[in-house]
Amino acid sequence: MTAFTCTTDDAGRILLVRHERLGVVRWELPGGHVEPCETAVDAAARETHEETGVHVTVGPLVADCHHRWRDRTVNILYFHATPAGSPHPHPSEPDIHAVRWLAPDLLDPADTSALAWPVIQHLAYDGHRQLHLEATHHRTSAGWEPTITRQRICS
Repeated sequence: MTAFTCTTDDAGRILLVRHERLGVVRWELPGGHVEPCETAVDAAARETHEETGVHVTVGPLVADCHHRWRDRTVNILYFHATPAGSPHPHPSEPDIHAVRWLAPDLLDPADTSALAWPVIQHLAYDGHRQLHLEATHHRTSAGWEPTITRQRICS
């Protein structure tokens, strides 16, 4: 299981990391693997701080994704969060090229992870209900990239 945050500031901007995964560099939401004996909420907060330097208060679950690839399934949870303390981000891991607060309407979908894009748009424009995603990966000229195969909103 992995847990990510969609952290928004008072101006409605979202905290994003410019991350390299499987040879592809895109804007992504901060997050990562849930450690043994750790809750998904705690993992989302820890991973966000580790990747961005920003402490967050994790709020409600806004989306989940069943990501099937290479004979395994990873459950991904996305939580809304708000900054707690200093909102000045800085990259802290080698695969992270940049950390920024970005307005959702200024993001380019082609430069944003396919797993993050629908979550960001959902939270920005319809975050009251939970978004459910299913995804896999496909090979592109840039490398292995995620593909959303199903998307639905539950009330």
